[in-house]
Amino acid sequence: MAIVKGQNLRVFVGSRAIAAALECSLQVQLTTRQRSTKDDDSDFVGNVVASLNWSVTANAVVVDNDELDAIGAAELTGLVGTDVQLQLSTASGEKNREQGDNLLAGEAIISDVQITAQNRQRTTYQVTFTGKKNMLIDLRYIVTADNHYIRTSDGHIVMAAHEEVE
Repeated sequence: MAIVKGQNLRVFVGSRAIAAALECSLQVQLTTRQRSTKDDDSDFVGNVVASLNWSVTANAVVVDNDELDAIGAAELTGLVGTDVQLQLSTASGEKNREQGDNLLAGEAIISDVQITAQNRQRTTYQVTFTGKKNMLIDLRYIVTADNHYIRTSDGHIVMAAHEEVE
């Protein structure tokens, strides 16, 4: 397993890297709900998964020139509220903008752009992408040879990450 350095992990919106990026982060949050009843023998609360949320944030420097092979603050601000295809990918090449292997990918909504301009400091911005579907990986149902879904004892359908076959 190779180590991916921070400068080589980039957020791509569509096929374009975020220009002058400083850092990026992924947050995955699981929400549970209580499933305890008076019939339970345990002293502990019984929890089940209610939902799974994810978001990606990226911080970058505001640049005043257009970078055609990248996406910047002005364009992202104009796209707030729209759906985009988002990838966390390895990068190489000039300015680390040549997209390599996707580590994670999914559909997200540009939900927030915050620009910070401090006296005598470079102007930066933070963009937040809120996940829209499943997680950031391609999940698919597991089916038997005769096309039946596999179910757990409590009724959930089993899913797993899909791997492309070449």
